[in-house]
Amino acid sequence: MSGDEKKRAEELRKELVSHADESIVEEHVVFDLSGTEQANVEDLSMILTARLMSAPTDSVWVRSIPQRTARILEYLRLDHLFRHYPEGEGPLN
Repeated sequence: MSGDEKKRAEELRKELVSHADESIVEEHVVFDLSGTEQANVEDLSMILTARLMSAPTDSVWVRSIPQRTARILEYLRLDHLFRHYPEGEGPLN
């Protein structure tokens, strides 16, 4: 390889590394069910869809899930898909 080819290969490598770093961006989605007495099927399906379609590095959270809904999800063994957003974290953006 000539000097120019080595220089071009190094520039290409740096460019690929910088693009790889940009693509690793974590996304956070929070579904806020505050004030909801019971989550309906549409709410639950939207949360499940977001969780199943997101990348492993992304976080899908549920805030203030109703107690009855939480029990039903536990009985159905779906509760692990509904990560609880910490209540003391303040208001959502």
